[in-house]
Amino acid sequence: MRSTIRCFLCVSSLIFLLNIATLSAQSLLPEQEGQRARFSAYIEIRDAYLSGGCMLLNDGNLLKGAVFNDFGISYFDFSYHFLKDKVKLHDVQKMMNKWYLKKILKKDLKALIHNMREGLPEYRDEKYRLYFKLTPIPESETEDADIEE
Repeated sequence: MRSTIRCFLCVSSLIFLLNIATLSAQSLLPEQEGQRARFSAYIEIRDAYLSGGCMLLNDGNLLKGAVFNDFGISYFDFSYHFLKDKVKLHDVQKMMNKWYLKKILKKDLKALIHNMREGLPEYRDEKYRLYFKLTPIPESETEDADIEE
C-alpha cells in the first residue's frame, strides 16, 4: 500500500513539474496564421546600438518580420520559413547591406527565433559581440495607441 502511494506521489510530482516547465517555456512567436506579435527591439552592436520596434506576422509556413526605428524607418525586413528553418533578408538598410553583415544577421535571427520558440526573447552572439533583445508589447497598449491616432 505504501509503495502504491509513493508511486502515485512521484508520478503526480513529475506531471506537475512537466506542466510548470511547459508553461514557462511558451513560445513568444505568433502561432496561428494571420496572428501578429509586437515587440520593442534592442540590438547592441559592439560600441553602438539600434532600438525601435519589431512586428512579426505568421503567414502560414512563413514568419514575416520587420525591425524599424522609433520613427518607423525600417532597418530590415525578414522572413523565416518554418519547414526549411531558413531566414531570408529583405530591404536591408544601406549601411547594413553588406554580404558579410547579412550572413551574420541571418544566423543570429535564426538563433533568436529558436530562442523565442522556447520563451526566451534574447540572443547573444559572443563571437561578433552582438546582442538581440525583443520585449513583448502587451496587446492592450497597442490597442490604446491605435485608438489615439
